[in-house]
Amino acid sequence: MELWSYVPAARIPFHPAVLSVRISPMKRSAASLPGLFQEALERPLQRRVSLRRHSSFRIGGRADYFFAARSSEELKACLGFTHERALPYYVIGAGTNMLFADDGYRGLILKNEVRGIHRKKGAGRVEVLAGTPLADLVSFALEEGWAGLEFAAGIPGTVGGAIFGNAGAWGRAIGQLLREAVLLDGRGKEFRVGNDFFEFGYRHSILKKRHLTILQVVLGLRKGDRGRIMAEMEESLAKRKAPCPSPKMAYAGSFFKNPILPDGKKMAAGYLLDKVGAKELRKGGAAVYPGHANFILNCGGAKAADIRGLARTMKARVKKEFGITLTEEIIYLPAGFSMPRASAV
Repeated sequence: MELWSYVPAARIPFHPAVLSVRISPMKRSAASLPGLFQEALERPLQRRVSLRRHSSFRIGGRADYFFAARSSEELKACLGFTHERALPYYVIGAGTNMLFADDGYRGLILKNEVRGIHRKKGAGRVEVLAGTPLADLVSFALEEGWAGLEFAAGIPGTVGGAIFGNAGAWGRAIGQLLREAVLLDGRGKEFRVGNDFFEFGYRHSILKKRHLTILQVVLGLRKGDRGRIMAEMEESLAKRKAPCPSPKMAYAGSFFKNPILPDGKKMAAGYLLDKVGAKELRKGGAAVYPGHANFILNCGGAKAADIRGLARTMKARVKKEFGITLTEEIIYLPAGFSMPRASAV
């Protein structure tokens, strides 16, 4: 079975990072898990939750179990529980770049809703919990007059998701601002790392291979002029909104990364897709956005299979015409894989 992390499907090679550990049999019967979970965390474990409610694609079957952690203690305890019970799990943020499988997920979807922003000692150092919406952090920086995050205006999702994919725009990326982070291993144990640990690259971090859970990060910003910061954020927001579909539409942002050519230059994936007539493509309830060829829309009733099939066709056309293999920026989560349960040490 294959999968993609910012990657593909079926014959589209899946990124081995998304989920690298195959599910092993649970140690307890499924019927006993909700009661054991309630006893351990003092909050109920939701069952048979529709994942389409947790993805901006509005696609996905039902997860066997679902829990939204609202504190660091809950997040760590939940990871500890999955380890002790050999329960398959996957941690998500806002789901703005997720494509869930049509048959849902066989295990626990753990949503990180652990939020908070705090000033740390030292000029421009800000500590942010990973479940914090990136938009909240951008607003905080503006209010405090801290420069450095202007490029992030309008980027959806959480801070943790942004670090995972090294979100950015126009030559800037959030990995450039990260000073240190606290991660959680598969047992829920904390360990602290520096910037070098992440091996940041274009829309990449080591977490795509190791898939550890981010608890919090420390970013380094600089004092700036509030008026200038606001102007740059408004400019970034306007540039981002221009090519995008309406927020009312169901999609997950740019579908493919901009490919990097052998000479180191980036080429716009949207340009390549436009040249091969991708805007005319449709499969089932999925279609390429007429306004920009690097967006795939759920036009109503689309299935993950439709999105994946359409992506394969788009990639094949670009490969045939230009000899360039596009790489997905979207995370596809198969129903039968799990994040690692072993300790990071």
